[in-house]
Amino acid sequence: MDLDRKSGVPYYIQLKEQIRRNITQGVWAAGTKLPTERELAGSLSVSRNTVSQAYKELESEGILSSAQGRGTFVADTLLIMQQEGRKEKVLRIIDVAMEEAVGLGFTIDDFVSFVHVRGMEKKHLLSRVKVAFVECNPEQLNEANWNLGPGVTLLPFLLSELHDSLLAQKRLAGMDMLVTGAAHLSEIKRLFEKVSLPILGVTLQPKLETIVRIAKLTAGRDLALVCESIQFAEKVKNALNQAGLHPVFKTLVQPDEMKLREILPDCGAVIYAPKLRLRVEKMLPENMECIEFRFEPDAGSLNLLRGALLEIKEGKS
Repeated sequence: MDLDRKSGVPYYIQLKEQIRRNITQGVWAAGTKLPTERELAGSLSVSRNTVSQAYKELESEGILSSAQGRGTFVADTLLIMQQEGRKEKVLRIIDVAMEEAVGLGFTIDDFVSFVHVRGMEKKHLLSRVKVAFVECNPEQLNEANWNLGPGVTLLPFLLSELHDSLLAQKRLAGMDMLVTGAAHLSEIKRLFEKVSLPILGVTLQPKLETIVRIAKLTAGRDLALVCESIQFAEKVKNALNQAGLHPVFKTLVQPDEMKLREILPDCGAVIYAPKLRLRVEKMLPENMECIEFRFEPDAGSLNLLRGALLEIKEGKS
């Protein structure tokens, strides 16, 4: 990789685009480990902050993933290919709209101004959105921090606490939409059929890099699965089975320190739910690998959700 020192384009943006290009052109496949921030900064003669900013932004977009002590990896090549395809489609739409505007006698500056004003209007609509996220386990609720746009509030609700229909109606008052994992969609629709609220099911899945790391673990030893609820443990096992992996687990639900000290030394690695990292690492035997397991909506579900929220707010305006 090389940077254009005279273009005026910030170095971190150039670096982001070159990393994207390496992925889309097949130079770096999913799971490829990238150079460390220090190594890449040295080879490009830029500050480490420049590389760090590029890596962090690509990680926030789901293109890269990082693991403490292991480095930065290409997370999902399919995602970036989908993103590039959508970007090209949007650019073609913009080109057509711009040509239409010019044909009507407006200048390019006029067009840019129109787009900015309309964009701010749409942004304001989304800023008033409240989304209820309903799941059966606290692990997924605690870590639900999806990029739904500025000002969108995602409020977590535990499914078991909403089985009373009157209580559900009271607690869900003021929500614009109810979202749940696809596995619970039928149950949610049945429970909340009297609640006047759009309901959307999203596909929740683990990161590809998590699956790859678990697949690479040495076979022959049990894995410890540390979590807060048995429901989360079952979801982890189902997700791995769907990926063709069938490890043997020692499941530890809300274990105390004594239980962790007793069980972990007999395991080949430990998989833990979000927010349990510190508790697990404190008890971790030397050199044992630990892997955080979290579920996130896939790109298609996020786009569907954003579009549905926009339609709801436009209907109210």
